[in-house]
Formats: sequence, C-alpha cells, structure tokens
Amino acid sequence: MENDERKNEIEIDLVPILKAIWSKLWLIVLVGVLVAAMAFAATKIFIKPTYRCGFTAYVNNQHSSESLSNQDISAGKQLVDTYVTVIRSNKILTAAAESVGLDIPIATLKKTVTASVQGETEVIAVNVVHRDPQTAYILANAIANTAPAYMSDIVEGSSMKIIDYPVYSDKHYKPSYIMYSLLGFLLGAVLVIIKVIVSTLTDDKVKSVQDIEDRFSLPILGVIPDVLESTDEKGKGYYAYEYSERSSSKDKDGKQGEK
Repeated sequence: MENDERKNEIEIDLVPILKAIWSKLWLIVLVGVLVAAMAFAATKIFIKPTYRCGFTAYVNNQHSSESLSNQDISAGKQLVDTYVTVIRSNKILTAAAESVGLDIPIATLKKTVTASVQGETEVIAVNVVHRDPQTAYILANAIANTAPAYMSDIVEGSSMKIIDYPVYSDKHYKPSYIMYSLLGFLLGAVLVIIKVIVSTLTDDKVKSVQDIEDRFSLPILGVIPDVLESTDEKGKGYYAYEYSERSSSKDKDGKQGEK
C-alpha cells in the first residue's frame, strides 16, 4: 500500500520553476507596469473622487464636584458611544443641513456623515465625505455648530465641546490612485507568474540528458551530437571534411579514366 501511494505522489521540482520565473522576470515587470497603468487610468476616468472634512469634540457628563470618581469616568465613556449614535440622528443631521440651506435627503446624509470614538478617550471624530469639497466643509461646520445645543437637550446632564473645527481641503480622500495602481501591478505580475508555472509544469519536452535520467531512470549509453546545431567551427570542419572526401573521390575517378 505504501509503495502504491508513493507511486501516485507527484513530485514537483521548484528549481526549474524558479529558473523559469527568473528568466521571465522582464515580462512579469512589463505586464505588471502595463496593468498598473490601466488600473490608474480606469480609476482616474470612471471613479469620481470624494473629499472629507471633519471635526473632533469632547464629551463629558456635567458634575458639580471638582474631582471625578471612577463611576463618573465610566459614565463618560458610555456617554461617548451614545453621542456617536445621537449625532447621526435624523433630527441633528436635518437641522444642520437646513441651517446652511443644503437640500440633502436624510438617507444621503446618513451615508455621508460618520462618527467614531478616538481610542479609549471621551473624544469623538465626526467626518463628512462628499464629492464636492465645499459641500463637505459647509456641512461639517453646520454639524459642529448645531450638534452641541441639541446634544445637551437630548442627553440630560451632559455637554459637548468642539476641540478642532473643520478645515477646508480640496485634496481628494478616495479613491487612492496608488493603491489601485499597486493592485493592478500585483494582478498583472501574478497572472504572468501563474502562466509561467503552468507552462513549466505541463512542458513534457526532453531538453537534456539529465531530463531522461530524472524522468525515466534509464542509463545513458551514449550521446549522438547534432551536426546542424553544432558550433561554427565544428560546422566548418564537417563541411571541410565532406568537401575533401568528395574531391578525393573525384581524383580517384580521374586517375582511373586516364588509365
């Protein structure tokens, strides 16, 4: 049983595969660069850029004492999660958009505005992502100015203070042209490598004496040289020999005729 299993096993020699990949390295790089250029062009043409603008805010529960207990700190951290949810509520987003005259559906506003907690702190970050950088800046400022007043009414005994107000930027947020180009390069390179590996594994041509010994385990009795594929010097020697042999036969025929 063990011998049968060994016969059914397929051994793959990595050395020829690595040599084949190395020999086609120029092709791998060339195709990778071409696919990367295509990915960059497609991203530039078909994907519209988006812009992000946001602010950070500090959230705490109002307490009259000068010192804060562990219970107050724990309550403050729980309050942060509440603010993240409340700040994206229909009431606040609609009020913020209306305050600056933006007619944006609430479903679009919820997709545009994101909020998250900054680590283990009581700081939240609110970001607005939009295809127009000016709209993103205006809406982010509107939320920063509107949210604190609404928050104190919705969540009793708490306050929200803005740390950093939105800053206008016309630098696009997404897509990342570098990332798409790298993905294109990797895709092109991987496709060529797979093609090289498959071609190497399916190539059953005997290219050397070593191939015969490795594949069939047969002893080599001798090697017949191929005259047509010989070097120039050997080729000259072969034709010279053929010419001398023919000339000598003519000389013999000539002498016999004279006799």
